Amino acid sequence: MRVISVANQKGGCGKTTTAVNLAAQLALNKHNVLLIDLDPQAHASFALGIKTEQLDRSVYNVLTSNAERQKRLSEVILQLWDNLNLAPGHILLSTVEQELSAKTDAISTIYKAINSLSASYDFIILDCPPSLGFLTFNALRSSHLLIVPIQCCSMSLVGVGKLINMVELIQLKFQRAPKIKGLVTMFDRRTSYAKRMVREIASYFGDNLFDTKIRVNVSLREAAARGLPVAKYNGQATGTADYKRLADEISKEAKRLFLDDFYQETEQFLSEMRTKLKVQTFILSEPDAKDVYIVGDFNNWKADETSRFDKTADGRWEKRLALKPGLYKYKFIIDGQWQHDRRNVRTVSNRFGTLDSVLEI
Repeated sequence: MRVISVANQKGGCGKTTTAVNLAAQLALNKHNVLLIDLDPQAHASFALGIKTEQLDRSVYNVLTSNAERQKRLSEVILQLWDNLNLAPGHILLSTVEQELSAKTDAISTIYKAINSLSASYDFIILDCPPSLGFLTFNALRSSHLLIVPIQCCSMSLVGVGKLINMVELIQLKFQRAPKIKGLVTMFDRRTSYAKRMVREIASYFGDNLFDTKIRVNVSLREAAARGLPVAKYNGQATGTADYKRLADEISKEAKRLFLDDFYQETEQFLSEMRTKLKVQTFILSEPDAKDVYIVGDFNNWKADETSRFDKTADGRWEKRLALKPGLYKYKFIIDGQWQHDRRNVRTVSNRFGTLDSVLEI
């Protein structure tokens, strides 16, 4: 079994389109496939013709801490057609992080649910929300492979560094993290601009970029509006050919690599990214603190799973961030209180009359 997450915090990059059409094509190739819709907007479910507001059970019931609503993953799965099953999303997924905030090992909930399945699947595909919060962290914790769809535009790589930081955190916590591969989407081979963007993306991902490129194709949107994967909507469409090529690439790699190979290649890629992005380690001595975050220019001053510190055995807090060379302002949030880095003598006044720490890489 191979568990694959499709994630990118940037919206409009073809994430759900990829999750749905990859799952469908693998099923058409005679693999037994489960698609798990982790997006509260449930777009993957909609793209397969499922109206989630009419359902009485969804992935929310697998994750919730409410005992009366809890279901096993096997109890929420819908069979769509031969070889393709769906665990539908639901708007209530947006409440799950708050529900589970105090639960020990909450980030392993989906991992445990998948491992509890008695049915045998060749591939499990997880469609993540367009954010890097609790649900995406759960998905990456569960996965052997992370596919990062990257649109051919000037903002294509925005946020990818944060996604890699999240994978770094999983590697630190569990000593295993998913292999990362980029996928070029919305590619228009007629333009020199698109070709230039592909070269930029390739320089970032190196060998960890799929050979397949998903070309611009109106049939992909039309199919989703009809509640069908493109292969069932128009078997001759460019989108059908592209996702068949991607499914073939993934099937071949799954046959070639044992699971330990996936994890080993993850470490190799992260090592390359650490060189490109320069990993910085932040250490705090706050043994009585309950939560510590780092926020700054590099993450739009937002506290989320990618910016949370880890508590070490000796009571210290530690956080590693992979950042591009540049000048950054940052602060810590310790149990809700903002504080500059007292170990760093380089500071600057901000508009609130307090100090921001300054880091130059």
